[in-house]
Amino acid sequence: MEILHKMVRTNFDARKSIFVKRLIEEGIQRRVDFDIYDFLLAFNKSLSDYYTTSSCSGRIALAKATRLSYSKGSGLFKFITKWHRPVTYSEVANVINGISDDDVWLLVRAPIMHFIARDLNGALKILRIARETGFKHSGIYSVTRDGVVVEVQGEDRFEVPLVINGKLITDIDKLRDIIDIANETLMFGKFRLAHLIRLIETRLLGKELGDMPKTYFQESYREFRIKDASINELM
Repeated sequence: MEILHKMVRTNFDARKSIFVKRLIEEGIQRRVDFDIYDFLLAFNKSLSDYYTTSSCSGRIALAKATRLSYSKGSGLFKFITKWHRPVTYSEVANVINGISDDDVWLLVRAPIMHFIARDLNGALKILRIARETGFKHSGIYSVTRDGVVVEVQGEDRFEVPLVINGKLITDIDKLRDIIDIANETLMFGKFRLAHLIRLIETRLLGKELGDMPKTYFQESYREFRIKDASINELM
């Protein structure tokens, strides 16, 4: 039994070493989302009983697909472009103006993170924090001798067709509203993720942190934008 325990511990540590090295390399190549890289690095370096694998802080994307249910089918779904931040009307318009005969969807995907814990108790700590911060679709993905995988997934998502058979199906004003809704959905997911990170840093990394500003949850992206516009007018 002691030999088996040592083997399990060795496997976990070896896999962690591989993923931490990959994280650093992809960070240098700017292939890790800029708004979670510092947290992922600190989390992996500070905690010996955890590491992370593929994670995304949330994104807005444009994709070609007749039906979103085709996304897992070979050649039936294709991302055109992705942003891990709010987008402007011009950015979206510049992309869809070049579409001549396809269907194009605007998608917002919630943050998703994968934590690997050395044991079940460690996994449950992450899962409790995830549920507390609103990541209701999170759960234990798998349990193996190499660790327990916790998938933390948000529910802030949005999807709408913009182009059908190469033709824009809405007018400019409504397209602007759609983009605002997409940005708002993305930002709510990122605020929720910031709350998750703050609790993990407090409870697992031992950091002294204050409460999240209440405005994060009381005001929408559009309300923030209106405030910013008002401030700019006074300057």
